[in-house]
Amino acid sequence: MSKFKYDVGVIGLGYVGLPLAIQATSSKLKVYGYDINEKRVSDYNDGQSSIEDISNQELQKSLKDGLFLSADSKYLSDSEVIVISVPTPLTDYQPDLSFVRSAAETIAQHIVKEQIIILESTTYPGTTVEVLVPIIEDISGLKAGVDFYAGYSPERIDPGNEKWNFKNTPKIISGINEKSLQKIKAFYEKIIDSVVSVGGTKEAEMVKLLENTYRHVNIALINELAILCNMLEIDIWEVVDAAKTKPFGFESFRPGPGVGGHCIPVDPNYLSFKTRQIGKPVRFVELAQEINNSMPNYVVTRLLEKMNLLEKPFKNSNILILGVAYKKDIGDVRESPALGIIENLLDRGVNVKYFDPYVGEIDVKNQKINKEESLDNIKNYDLILVHTAHTEFEKFDFNNITVPIFDATGSSHYQNAERI
Repeated sequence: MSKFKYDVGVIGLGYVGLPLAIQATSSKLKVYGYDINEKRVSDYNDGQSSIEDISNQELQKSLKDGLFLSADSKYLSDSEVIVISVPTPLTDYQPDLSFVRSAAETIAQHIVKEQIIILESTTYPGTTVEVLVPIIEDISGLKAGVDFYAGYSPERIDPGNEKWNFKNTPKIISGINEKSLQKIKAFYEKIIDSVVSVGGTKEAEMVKLLENTYRHVNIALINELAILCNMLEIDIWEVVDAAKTKPFGFESFRPGPGVGGHCIPVDPNYLSFKTRQIGKPVRFVELAQEINNSMPNYVVTRLLEKMNLLEKPFKNSNILILGVAYKKDIGDVRESPALGIIENLLDRGVNVKYFDPYVGEIDVKNQKINKEESLDNIKNYDLILVHTAHTEFEKFDFNNITVPIFDATGSSHYQNAERI
């Protein structure tokens, strides 16, 4: 019989931590979730989920099944496995590990022998063995790999993905030594369908960066080609659709207004940070970052050109943005290109409103952006920008309106639109 009250304690109950806690609970494990945000914990305990992939009903069922959530860290000592899923943002374009360090310090204050510590937060290679483990060892006086076990497992959450979820997405795992790896493997095999081991924590940390850098670079490539094709009067969308008929050697990526979410715009910076420490910048990745970061301004330039062709002034014009989330059919605006587009338009004196059934409100430059609650007034705008092609927009017949449309998504639904 285990000496621990909880099979797993999850630190950080956001987009990664809460789904993990829910899945572990549904797998019949005893789960404790900890978050420093007292309001978030209170809302969760009231059965109100702020995470789109977790419904209120799913959360309420897990609470009934024994999921225990608290803003008190003292219960960490009662947890056999502790999973860290805290934010790792960029501050001044540098990796900010303050939340990871804080979590490590908190763990060190409560750690007991035989516990298993797993970092899931996205970071640069070396964080587990160079940052996390030393903090815990220095404060607790315990020895990693002997008194407690540690490893890294990159999160693979894809918000809004109805096919691949926490349970059926293969899980990459690693440990600082063989015993750590085997204990971490035994834990994840209880809640994940497929577990894939790699040789060390640096390899596991690099896996996540490779996955998102791969997408980041290919998106940048197609975005740059879209700009060039527009200059050459070539239909990039027809080119992409034709190229993807090749059954081998080509994976289709599509142009867009930029990249958003916590992963693709952020993760390559972790790789760049680490390689610059050894004096070897990843020029390919940094160029991709430059291209993708430029896309919101490129979209605004195309809007300006469109208004000039219509012989309408850009300043004081009225533009409606359809969808401000960073991806289709979700309400997440983290790093959304729409925010940069709106900021640029505001700087140019444009009157901007948005319509997005998934996003309640947004602020840009400390200014609340007005939201249309329906498309009834769409005829009152000078121009419509389709930024996020939510499925719900397909219910509206855009082909019979006279307002010009600029589509940054390349959706076939907007047949009379000018595309990026």
